[in-house]
Amino acid sequence: MNLKTLSVSALLALGAAMPAAAADYTMILAHTLNDKSHPLYQAFDKIEKEIEEKSDGRIDVQQQGGGALGGDRELMESLMLGDVQFVPTSTSGAVQFVPEFAAFEIPYVFPTDTARLRTILNDSEFSAFIDGKLAENGIKFGLFHNAGFRQLTTSEVAVHTPEDIKSNNLRIRVPENPYSVATWEAIGAAPTPIAFPELYGALQQNVVDGQENPFGHILSQRFYEVQKYLTTTSHILLANVNLINKEWYDSLPEDLQQVVDEVLVDAANFEWDVQDEMLSEQRAQIAEHMEIIDLSEDELQQFRDATAPLQDMVREKIGDEAVDSLLSAINANS
Repeated sequence: MNLKTLSVSALLALGAAMPAAAADYTMILAHTLNDKSHPLYQAFDKIEKEIEEKSDGRIDVQQQGGGALGGDRELMESLMLGDVQFVPTSTSGAVQFVPEFAAFEIPYVFPTDTARLRTILNDSEFSAFIDGKLAENGIKFGLFHNAGFRQLTTSEVAVHTPEDIKSNNLRIRVPENPYSVATWEAIGAAPTPIAFPELYGALQQNVVDGQENPFGHILSQRFYEVQKYLTTTSHILLANVNLINKEWYDSLPEDLQQVVDEVLVDAANFEWDVQDEMLSEQRAQIAEHMEIIDLSEDELQQFRDATAPLQDMVREKIGDEAVDSLLSAINANS
């Protein structure tokens, strides 16, 4: 072996032993979900993989799921401080930090038609309004995902009307925001705010009698193991919003900002499609474990009537602009 060959061989061996070059930027993606089959988790995995690939490894995405870095409140605080760069969270979990998300707390305001809903949330005057408000709070808007409509589950009482809840003084777990508390007080429940990662244990130990979440969350968190009935109230849309620390995003060069933007659009389209496809399958899986109570139109109207005052409460708290922007977008897509 001549000296030239030896030198090349030595260099190749040295290169193989050296670690890969460190990424230029780190994105910690933190959320509270556990089930990797959930449409939202699938979207988070897609975001992690595609940002790393399309940035040629210049952005290292570190996904921290299952509430590893805390519940909604802790994650939002970390996002605002810049300790976490990307938090996909429910609007209910973020309303303390972004008051305008209270528009999502108006019961029975959103259409259930997926195509209309998709446009209202991601391509309307309302989404533009949300984009602006988030920017004012140092947050980059990364589009909404659809986690489905909240349904009521209970452990012992089969609920058909608000009176069933009131007469049994049911303790219903709610997200940690005042609008959820007010909604269930109006229905006649004893609302109990509990962080999402602690909810299964609270149901198991009978700290609360029930909770409200979409089909996907009921399955992914295995709430059906500690709940007997599901009532299809469909009272609140659980919109999941992608939130990025704006200072971090603005620090990226333009080509990497474009990578993040493109991946978020692809991931949103993917998640909405998967969620829509899985809805009937999710319901069928739940029906294997729980009794599903489909409300009649008259029973459903009783829930609508009981929660009607919430729109006035939201207007009083956040002003007319956010609510009117939402209602205008809904009307424009009717």
